[in-house]
Amino acid sequence: MVRIVLDSNILISGFFWNGNERSLLTRCKSGKIRSVTSEQILSETEMVLRKKFHVPDDKIHAFIQSLILMSDLVFITDSLYVIEDDPKDNMVLETAILGKAEYIISGDNHLLKIKQYDSVRIIQSSEFLSGH
Repeated sequence: MVRIVLDSNILISGFFWNGNERSLLTRCKSGKIRSVTSEQILSETEMVLRKKFHVPDDKIHAFIQSLILMSDLVFITDSLYVIEDDPKDNMVLETAILGKAEYIISGDNHLLKIKQYDSVRIIQSSEFLSGH
């Protein structure tokens, strides 16, 4: 089964809108692909939903719980330092490496411009869905 890390921008888009990102979440929930995540990605997602979009706590907690249930949770140590322009993006890379993911799905330009790190491909949701 294909293992993917969904960046927080993908998770947030999937929360709000129908489209490629929601399709990815649906496929993870159905078991067609396996999501890998970390506490740091979930925390960032929760913070953005709360502070930027003012989503009520009960909806945030239900969403985070559904992400935990559909994902393999890895524990990162914030020891990877590859992306200098936006160091918080390193947590996504470390999640993928420790979780043995094949892909990172992101809309973040700092990650996308890398294209590949180690054996992990970094692509947009549309590219992943067109090939899987």
